[in-house]
Amino acid sequence: MGDFGDLNVSPNKPNTAYTSMLFTYSARYVRNFTMNSYTYDPWTQLRTGYLSEAKNNQYGGMTTTTTFNTKNYYLYVIKNLNTIIEMNEDEATKNDVSVISFGDNANQIAVAKTLRAFFYMTLTDILGPLPYSDAFKGESEDNWEPKFDSQEDIYAGLDADLREAYSEFNTSGSLTSADIIYNGDIAKWKKFNATLRAMMAIKMADVDPANGKARFAQAYQDGMITEVEDGFHYTFDSNSSAYAWMYYIGNMDYSGRSLSFVPNKVIVDALKEYQDPRMFSYFTLDGYRGTVEGDPTDFNAYKGVPFGLPTNDAVISAAEGCCSVAASYCEPQATYGVITAARSLLVAAEAAELGWIEADPKALYEAGIRASFDFQATYHTAVSGVDDYINSAKVTLSGDKDTAIKQIVMQRFLAGFMTDGIESWSDWRRYNIPVLPIYEGQTDNGVEVYPYRLSYADTDKQYNVTNSQEAIDKYLNGNDGMWERVWWDVADNI
Repeated sequence: MGDFGDLNVSPNKPNTAYTSMLFTYSARYVRNFTMNSYTYDPWTQLRTGYLSEAKNNQYGGMTTTTTFNTKNYYLYVIKNLNTIIEMNEDEATKNDVSVISFGDNANQIAVAKTLRAFFYMTLTDILGPLPYSDAFKGESEDNWEPKFDSQEDIYAGLDADLREAYSEFNTSGSLTSADIIYNGDIAKWKKFNATLRAMMAIKMADVDPANGKARFAQAYQDGMITEVEDGFHYTFDSNSSAYAWMYYIGNMDYSGRSLSFVPNKVIVDALKEYQDPRMFSYFTLDGYRGTVEGDPTDFNAYKGVPFGLPTNDAVISAAEGCCSVAASYCEPQATYGVITAARSLLVAAEAAELGWIEADPKALYEAGIRASFDFQATYHTAVSGVDDYINSAKVTLSGDKDTAIKQIVMQRFLAGFMTDGIESWSDWRRYNIPVLPIYEGQTDNGVEVYPYRLSYADTDKQYNVTNSQEAIDKYLNGNDGMWERVWWDVADNI
């Protein structure tokens, strides 16, 4: 037979993976943790006191979104990032155009390790034990049923991976615009790397303070995020409209459907209590069933809706006259914070109060609040009055350590609206800040307190029965339930 050459090779379908494409695909999953994934249930905002329902009690009983499926994160996101690392380390591929067209080898490896750690950290904070050290050993070691590592071991492994990645960054190089997070800016990736390590370390304060302190001190020395423009943000593009737009939130009516999610009474009442000007950037009186009467600069004109009322009629009644999420969040291509400078600085303020770093907690605390106001001005709507706010009696940082830490955590909650709800959830699990009231529509389902984790999806257990059950027995008291606690979450703080 003759040689048909490349007759069966499609010029429109490359048969070689480009690391740039693999990275963009993985990075797009970051949007799943601005609020949460493309499902009609923004659970990370509903269960942290930020959003509530406007029409019915569909989610208030907390019987929906009880599980979290890691399949796509392993199958696509983390696997892609592993492939990027392998292609840049392999002498046979590291200089191919499919690799070097994205940027220099060292930075691709370091950035892929850093983003991979972000996903692992978030997944373990949601679920607890996960396949980590044995993951992806199926082909190389014929290990198709990886063990589940404890969260303690995962955190240790991630800290080591991130420190290794930090040493590999080459700030004289860059990546291309396929890096949709930082547009190839390696200095910003280094700050994000250090901030990730610090965020894990601070959660260890109640379970392993010695290691937490050491890890935090190193991360702080390496340089955390301190400027708004260095934050880990996600801007939605024309192929992935922002979640507030998709979820029918705010001052618009998408596809003829009435609005479904509105501000939670918890965040609205907290902003009133603090006389916090961010109220006027987060919310609007225009939107839900028309314009709410009142002065848009009057705190008392804003009303939130309780989450978990007993009946649809009760929900609808409570939503009359409520405010709406501001228009800037509801643009199809809006920018959301994921890990902001405000959170980074306020985490550092907590560490300073604990004596983990030699820094002024008051200065870090005030810088964190200013960074939140600046973030709103940059990406949403500017509000004035930050100086008066910081100097108000309720906000001025206390000289008492325990009181000061509670103030710092509360400011993280106030700054975290529509950003990474997983981190706000982690704060609540550690400190019970803010207090999330339980309503009759929740107690009907036996709910006495908000969940501490999500359960494993069936696909995470049924293909790895022995190891998943061993992890549940060993690390979750034999119960894969929402009211079991992850490693760093101890009951004493609730």
